[in-house]
Order: sequence, then C-alpha cells, then structure tokens
Amino acid sequence: MLILGLADNHDAGAALVQDGRLVAACGQERVDRVKNSGAFPWGAIDAVLDQVGARYRDVDRVVFGTAFTPSWLLRRFPDLHHRRKAEGGQFDPLLNLYVAYQVGLRRTGLYQLEVTANQRLLAARMLERGFTSANVELMDHHEAHAHAAYRSQPHPTCLVLTVDAMGDGLSCTASVGTVGQLNREWAQSGFAAVNTYYSRVTEVLGFKPNRHEGKITGLAAYAPAPPELVEHFGRQLRFVGPGFNRENYLQRQAPDDNFYGRLKDFSREQVAAALQVNLERAVTALVRYWVDRTGVRDVAVCGGVFANVKLNQRIAQMEEVDSLWVFPNMGDGGLAMGAAMGAAGLPPHALEGMTLGPAYTRTQISRELHIAKLPAARPSDLADRVAALLADGKVVARFDGAMEFGPRALGNRTVLVSPTDPSVNDWLNQRLQRSEFMPFAPVVLAEDAPRLFKGVEKAAQSARFMTVCFDCTDAMKRLAPGCVHVDGTARPQIVHPGENPGYAAILRAFRDRTGVPALINTSFNMHEEPIVCSPYDAIRAWKQAKLDALVVGEFLVEREEAR
Repeated sequence: MLILGLADNHDAGAALVQDGRLVAACGQERVDRVKNSGAFPWGAIDAVLDQVGARYRDVDRVVFGTAFTPSWLLRRFPDLHHRRKAEGGQFDPLLNLYVAYQVGLRRTGLYQLEVTANQRLLAARMLERGFTSANVELMDHHEAHAHAAYRSQPHPTCLVLTVDAMGDGLSCTASVGTVGQLNREWAQSGFAAVNTYYSRVTEVLGFKPNRHEGKITGLAAYAPAPPELVEHFGRQLRFVGPGFNRENYLQRQAPDDNFYGRLKDFSREQVAAALQVNLERAVTALVRYWVDRTGVRDVAVCGGVFANVKLNQRIAQMEEVDSLWVFPNMGDGGLAMGAAMGAAGLPPHALEGMTLGPAYTRTQISRELHIAKLPAARPSDLADRVAALLADGKVVARFDGAMEFGPRALGNRTVLVSPTDPSVNDWLNQRLQRSEFMPFAPVVLAEDAPRLFKGVEKAAQSARFMTVCFDCTDAMKRLAPGCVHVDGTARPQIVHPGENPGYAAILRAFRDRTGVPALINTSFNMHEEPIVCSPYDAIRAWKQAKLDALVVGEFLVEREEAR
C-alpha cells in the first residue's frame, strides 16, 4: 500500500507511507529552488516516489493535507491573489477577504460543497498526470497538523494542540490522542489567528511576514518589554478560555490605525520583546487550560506558531506539562507528512529522524565534482580531518546522506564552525549573505547535553530537531560563547547514540581535539535560498559563500588557503 501525502499551499511538499512505514518526504522548494515554493508539488512527488522506485500508477491513495486551501475560488484568480499579496503585503484587504471567506464557509455549512469541488478538481488533475489507481482524498488542515504531532511521538495518550495562521477556516484546535485514535475536543475560527497577529507586527517592523518571524524572536532578547506595550498587545490578542479572543480582527490588519501607530513610540527591540511576552502568556494559558481540562500532561504541538523556539521553551518549563513534543516541520510544509501518517493510521511512536529526502550515490557526487573541476580527497579518517579544520577556525560545509525534511538542517545539509568565537554571528552571516539576530545553533552529543543545558529532560525528543530553546549552563557559556544568545539561551540539536554516525564522529573528534563539546550548525544555503538538495546545489552554494572546505559524502574539498 502506497499512500502519498501532499501539501498544496505556500510551502508545498510530498510525503510517502509504504506498507505502514513513513519512507520519504520532500519539500517542493528543495527541488525547484524557490524559497517556500507554492508550486504544485510535482517535483517533490517525483522525489519521494523515486526513493522507493515507484511510479504514479503504483500509488493507492493521494491525501491532500488541506480541505479547501488554496480554495476553489482562489484557484481561479491565482495571479490576482499573488500580485495583491506582493503589492499590499499582509495588510492587503484581499487577504482579509480570504480569511472571511474560509471562516464563512465553516459557519454557513457550505464547507462540504467546497471540499467536494476541490476534490473533483484535484482528482482530475492527478488522473490526467497518470495516477490511474489512486483514490484522491482531502484532509482538514488542522487535522493533518494534529496527526503529524500525535503520530510522531511515543505516548499512546497525548494532548495535541495546533495553532496556525489559518487553515480551512480554523486557527486553533485541541485534540486528545488515545491508543492510536485522534479525537478533536475543540476548534476555533480563523478570526483568532495568532500567527497573523505576529506576522502583522513583523511587517510593521520592516521584515518579511511569513518569513522573518524568527528575527523578531531573536530581537526580543535585546530589550526589556515595556509593561504598557505588553498591555497594549494584550488587548489585541489574549487567552479567553477555551481559546483566544476574536475581537478587533479587522483592526489587527490595518497598518496605520491607533494600534500600530503606538508602536512608533518604542524601539523595534522593545516592540519585539513585548510581542514575545504577550505571545508566551496567551499560548501558555491555552496549554494550561487544556491540560487541566483533559488531565493529559504529555503535550504535542504543531502549526506555524510553534516555530517560535522561545515560546516552546516556556511551554516545556510549565509545571503542568510532563513532556513537550514539537513536530519538526511544524508549519504548513509538514501537512504532507501529517496527511500521509494520518491516512495510514500509523501508531504513535518516536520519530526516527527527518532525513527523509533524496540521497545521492558516490558516482553522482564524483560526476558533479569532476564537472566543477574540484580536486577532492578521500581522507582515511574524514572526521578527524574535518575536526582539525574546524579547530583551526575554518568553516566546513557538510553534504552527506539523505536530505532533511523541514526547516532545520540537522547535519546532512549543514555548515559547521567552531563555537568559541563570540563574534562568529557577524562574520559568518556576512559570508552567507544573511542578516540574523538569533545566534547560530549548537549541535552536541546526548552524553554532553546535561552539563551544557538546563531542563532538557522534558523536551529531549524535540531537542533532536532544534525546536526548543534551553537555558545554558556556565560551562556552555564558557566553552561555546558563539552559539549562546544574549539572554543566555541556545537552541541545540542533541545527537543521540546511533543517529548520523558520520556527523557524531566529527563532534567527538572535535571534542577530543579541543575539549569543546559543541559545534555551530547552521543550514547550508545562501540568504533567501532553500537548503541545498543535490551535489550541484552544494557545490554552487559552497563556491558562492567562499567557505573553507566542503564534505560531499566521503570526499573532502579544501580551498588552497584553508590547507
């Protein structure tokens, strides 16, 4: 049985379950090289099917992780929609009309008519392409998010919360998973969208909404939150059990009203700090309410708001929470995986990893190195040679094994550098042509994590995928200042025994050589580009960034000046 899950939205992708096992997943952006690509995911479909040697006609079920987004209406006006969004940004009235349209479908009972229209449209499209044996199905947006969270963690009984900008007319849901069954307890309309509120302020501060919210999170650590500004934000978004307030939705969207006008009286750091404080208050109150109401203390979350790693830290620190699982591809890019796992009814289990994308053979890698005219060595001890370069202050890009699925590089499409230089954020971002306020993230072995970070236990599984911040110990601050934020936190990737042996070997070799039990791990890509996918992508990005060395599979390329 082959079940193909698809996300056909602003971050399209595909995932594949074969005979009850998740075997592949790929974002469309990695294939067409357009950041957060919203193209129909034909490239991602081909990528996941190629991994198992399957063809279109072999697929039994195609499940879209959304019921009517993009809607039947907007499919007929795509050029207008994208042009208005580009010109008017998040404040464009057309986007508010879209929210009202989706919420209205829910409230008027016309939801199923839209689902049926979309299903017929998509079924015809898939059949025309060659999916002759597949049944085409649509899954509710937040249901796909919830399946992704529940079925990728180990607890049979789990509280599952989804909080998103909006999908299928909803912005937030609470469900309880019990012995493989997921039961929705409550849902809230798109008029209470938390992400939208955060994105509006992101745009007011001069950043790209739906792209640069992480920069706002980083900025928040640079100033205390003015109490009056926290109170001001609280009037716009707050928890009002069982969910969030829906008042003044349209006022939130207007860029020049009194709400946004007041922000001009504060620095952008103060605005970011107040925004973060208010977000944490509202969402932790939501978590507390549903833990108390259900009595379930193991919490799994999904949806774009949980890309906020500082928020996730606050949730993990709550006394009411025994464990926190953040699905690694928490935004809409993860809908494909949630749809596939939910449709297959996979039992809840700890996610083995996110290296679910394309992998390349030694022959393919050798050919690209030859075309690029790059002299490559094959060191007898690759990990030790890489560790020596890193200890000498060199920057090493690593391309190896299958590509990661999701927004985080987890070792296979990664740039590594020593964390001992506090100024690394400035000079490395310059080389990668990035402008960031969050520090680079550290990667550490599980055996070293307890002496480097506080309170890891409750979010240990999430920490494998860099989705939660932790307070750093004095040892971490002393040994690896280059990846500790100004507030004393870091967002680590914790590598457990048996995971990615080649990656772990570099960490051990660097620790043995320097005494430093961490490395900086940042994604292997240039600014505003997707993470590299193929050997060609890796070589091009490495050359453009002028990094010192490149690991491609078992090969090592060093610049002359790096030797």
